[in-house]
Amino acid sequence: MDTVLVAQTGDEPDQQLLRTAKRHVTGTETKIIFCRIIDEKKVQNNVQRQANAEREIESIDEMEEIAKTETNDIASDAFGDDIPYRAIGLVGTIPDDLLQVAEEENCDHIFISGKKRSPAGKAVFGDVAQSVILQFDGPVTVTTMSS
Repeated sequence: MDTVLVAQTGDEPDQQLLRTAKRHVTGTETKIIFCRIIDEKKVQNNVQRQANAEREIESIDEMEEIAKTETNDIASDAFGDDIPYRAIGLVGTIPDDLLQVAEEENCDHIFISGKKRSPAGKAVFGDVAQSVILQFDGPVTVTTMSS
């Protein structure tokens, strides 16, 4: 195992997920790719609201730069100098772009947060973690972020 992907798909980092990934790679040569993906649909809705309110509009490039900065700060706090990591922030489609990053970075394992939902809720509304589990050809560790 050389590289794992830790995915932040929500607005707030999942500290349990970060601790779990750190424990998993501690004492190995494994590198962490910490990736925050901001949902493209949310960004487009935000741009529309800003335009309607006649406020300055943040471009997708600006949003990606903000995501990269925030992601690097979170990774630095979580992993420090102990764990080799690279932070990626992007605006995209979840889970498709997440899986693309995993493939491009040759990740062996994905760590992702899941939502607490009933089985029926997952069937009706879908779940990012569930999609990743079904589409990724490797182990996926899922934590449930506490509220």
